[in-house]
Amino acid sequence: MHATSGLHAVLKRTAVLLCGVLLVATALAADERFAIRNAFAEPVGGIWNLNVIIETGLSKPALEALAEGIPLTLLLDVQISGERRFLPDSTIAELQQRWELAFDALSERYVVTNLNSGAQTTYASLGEALEALSRIRNLPLIDGDLLEAGRRYDIGLRATVDIGGLPGAVKLLIFWRDWSRSTDWYTWSIRP
Repeated sequence: MHATSGLHAVLKRTAVLLCGVLLVATALAADERFAIRNAFAEPVGGIWNLNVIIETGLSKPALEALAEGIPLTLLLDVQISGERRFLPDSTIAELQQRWELAFDALSERYVVTNLNSGAQTTYASLGEALEALSRIRNLPLIDGDLLEAGRRYDIGLRATVDIGGLPGAVKLLIFWRDWSRSTDWYTWSIRP
């Protein structure tokens, strides 16, 4: 009888220990979570604008690269397709928006550059820079005149973070590092 109760005690301790390890692993993974949390498009003055919230957790190698002066690039790929009755959906528009995140050692600030427009903003901390990158607001998506009223359109969105500013040969030399991460496609429909 003592052997059975001793075995139960060991199993209980093992189960508690495993639960603790899983909780710690989950907490660490949550810090590195890279996913699209929410996205929607709305018409404003005849133009459909995109609004996105991204969880911008970076991997440890990406954070190390950033600290060493290697910029990171955030890519946002958007596809709009129109529903067709007897044929596959037709692609109406594709868009790629790009931002670069870099650490400026001279000013000790993080610089976010919109690579499509050239606009730059600086931030005192990495947390502030990632917060700004995680909330994309009023990005012009498509002219409302290009969409037929009453027709369903599907919008697909994917984000990718990658190293930037390095020649392709250097990227090949460090291919084993966990640099690039992509979200799953986030999709929803609109009806103008």
